Amino acid sequence: MSELNQTLRLVRPLWRGLPVILLCTALAVVGAYQYLRYATPQYESTAKIKLAETNESAISTNLVKTTDVFAQNNKIGAEVELLKSRLLLDKALQTLRFELSTYRVGDIRKTELYKQSPFAVELKLSNPRWQDQAFKLDIISDDELTLTAPSGETKQGRFGQVLLFSGAEVTIAKNRTLLAEKPDLALADTYEFVRHSHDRLLQDVLDRLDITSVDKDVAVIRVSFRSPVPDKAADLVNALTQVYMQDYLENKYKVANTSVDFIDQRLQAVGQTLAQSENSIEGYRDQKRIVNIGQETDTELHKIAELKMQRANLRMSLAAATKLYQYMTSGEQNVLELAPNFEAFNDLLSNEIVKKMKDLQADKRDLLLRFKPEDEKVVAIDQKLADLNSYLTESIKNTRNALQVKYAEIDQAIQQSEKAFVGLPTREKNLAILERNFQLNEKLYTMLHEKKTEAEIAKAAPTSYHRIISEGVPATEPIAPNHLLVLLVSGFLGLVAGTALVYLFSAARATPNDTLQIQKESRIPVAVSIPFLPAGAQRVAYFRQLATRLELKGLLNQGQKVVVSSFEEQEGSGFFFENLTSTLNAQGKKLRGIHITDPQTLNPAALDSELMLVRNLPLNEDSHALAVMAGADVNLVLLDGCTTPLARIKQLEELVEEYKLPNVHFCLNREGYRPGLFRRFGKRPAKQASWKFGEARAGAHATA
Repeated sequence: MSELNQTLRLVRPLWRGLPVILLCTALAVVGAYQYLRYATPQYESTAKIKLAETNESAISTNLVKTTDVFAQNNKIGAEVELLKSRLLLDKALQTLRFELSTYRVGDIRKTELYKQSPFAVELKLSNPRWQDQAFKLDIISDDELTLTAPSGETKQGRFGQVLLFSGAEVTIAKNRTLLAEKPDLALADTYEFVRHSHDRLLQDVLDRLDITSVDKDVAVIRVSFRSPVPDKAADLVNALTQVYMQDYLENKYKVANTSVDFIDQRLQAVGQTLAQSENSIEGYRDQKRIVNIGQETDTELHKIAELKMQRANLRMSLAAATKLYQYMTSGEQNVLELAPNFEAFNDLLSNEIVKKMKDLQADKRDLLLRFKPEDEKVVAIDQKLADLNSYLTESIKNTRNALQVKYAEIDQAIQQSEKAFVGLPTREKNLAILERNFQLNEKLYTMLHEKKTEAEIAKAAPTSYHRIISEGVPATEPIAPNHLLVLLVSGFLGLVAGTALVYLFSAARATPNDTLQIQKESRIPVAVSIPFLPAGAQRVAYFRQLATRLELKGLLNQGQKVVVSSFEEQEGSGFFFENLTSTLNAQGKKLRGIHITDPQTLNPAALDSELMLVRNLPLNEDSHALAVMAGADVNLVLLDGCTTPLARIKQLEELVEEYKLPNVHFCLNREGYRPGLFRRFGKRPAKQASWKFGEARAGAHATA
């Protein structure tokens, strides 16, 4: 319940100040409507440019290739900044007549005419200070006009007449083409025209120019410009996009020409280097007698392998011949008893000799059967065997010597062939270096030829692969001011301002509206709270209950002097005193009532048999009121829920503490009563007069 009361306490000022809030909101909306009525509308025109893809061209040529993954985003950002650059804006403004602006001047605002001006101005300024300053033109009739310079000089003349000023030479001529197209167009009126300085015009265009990409991943740029004149906005964006396309083509031709010249120079240098590489390889091959290192190496290895195989065979044959020779020479005396192995000598001659020797041996055996060893026939056969043995031994010796010579020759040939592999890694390395340099120069030469072809193709192609996919058109509806948004925002601000005003007024006129607020502000107890009592019957019934509650609290006992005080007259002390007095008298109480009107009024003490009720002077008017309170048994201080500031509570606490005032209690008059602001201001004099007895008013429902 306390939370609900707190919420109601916060919302209650809004309800009371609802007329003020509505008034502020209405004033804000009316002010916004008037602003919209006379505000200069802003029109926006937009053009869109699609940027060329990296592979989009006649044959998909790229003079410079990149692997940067952010190249697309960087390209879009770079093109946006290029469109914003002063270089392109200067070129675009040179194609437009923005340096001179003409205006039709009204009572409240002036309107830029641009192409709808009924006159043309030829202005030659000799004083640069007159730039960005207005010339005032009054066209009196179809022939007469008056022109006022920024310095205040005034000239009268006619259309087509040269008007000379101290800093300018001006000629005004009729725009007969426009006047013929629009015969109803008014000529006689008040006008202004301004020659803009280049820097200020450029800055003004930049301020109203908006160039952004549609999306970071979409290569489309949006060019927008705002102006009070729709045609002016469309002309600027179209001129800027056309200048951008022309600049792209010019830059493309420039890059292509520069690339072709550079590539030609590099081709000459690389061609010379390539020729040197070719000559180096040729000279090295001639010097080292190299045809094909791989094939030559394989051939030499095969040759060495065959020679080594022959040498191995010769080694075995030589070993066999040596053993046979030694065997034969060791058994020369008993040659017929030997059985040599002739496996290594299987030629026909050796076989015939051995066969003949065997036959002679057989014949000798036969002769020995018939003859003695000393016989001539036997001796002849021995002689023949000896000759054959000597011949065979000499043959074996010669064969062995021949094998030794051949073995030495083959061994020398192997050594000679192996010398070819000495320094082979170095020759291979040097040749590989030379061939690598040659291949690099050859690739570079080939690549430069390809790039030269691409550059010549790009130079010959007169097409820009950027495309204007949407041209600027004059807008039919303004983008600013947004009528609905302005009205809504103004109404909201008026609502906020009214609410703030209500709360500020409520805070400035903060009053103790209920007993809870008094208890938060002060330690002085609250004796009673009096609601708003508009009717007399209600007042009588309520004050009966009030008197009873005061008696139960010990504040209306016999022999007590009860002083009723307040800071101001209109805070209800008179109302409380008169009604309480009437109620006590009606109850038959022995009561003595005193109204102190000035310091000379008697202020006696109360008798034991009576109850004295004293109406004190206002505390703000006379300090004698404090003396009266100091002599009282009970002090009832009236606070009004509508008029007493909260600061009075702290002020009374200070007075109680300083002057030691006895038994002080608060009485809250008109608790919970909050009349509206207009009612408070409109009926304030009547309210102050209503404190007279019989017409007094107080707050809302009682809480005591």
